[in-house]
Amino acid sequence: MFGLGKKVFRGPDKTKIDDAAHLEDYQSSTTIGRVTLGKLCLYYRDLGRKYFVPYEYIDRAFCRISECQPDDSPAYYYYRLILVHGEKEFANLIFNKEEDVDRILALLPEINSAIQIGYVPPADGKQKARFC
Repeated sequence: MFGLGKKVFRGPDKTKIDDAAHLEDYQSSTTIGRVTLGKLCLYYRDLGRKYFVPYEYIDRAFCRISECQPDDSPAYYYYRLILVHGEKEFANLIFNKEEDVDRILALLPEINSAIQIGYVPPADGKQKARFC
């Protein structure tokens, strides 16, 4: 039935892994919100699935703030951790606390110094359509 099998992690290139080394790394690592920072990979949960991303795959990471304005209530904010490879955003992880995203962004360059932090606008100046 559901949840009784092996844990399977999916990669950004649609590969799947279920080996003991990644499972042990996942279980013994630091978890911040939906993200687990392991020694081998960054792991995250999205739509009921577990994903892994090798740190070498991540070129850039940044925080995007989304504002939601209900009809008669004050606005509230979602903080999104965006992971980029090449010029494509491949992960968009929503957090309720900005501190969680800031902690992850501070730890990523310590783990892999090649990861750049911060938003870079597209070269052509046109932003792609985004949906909340």
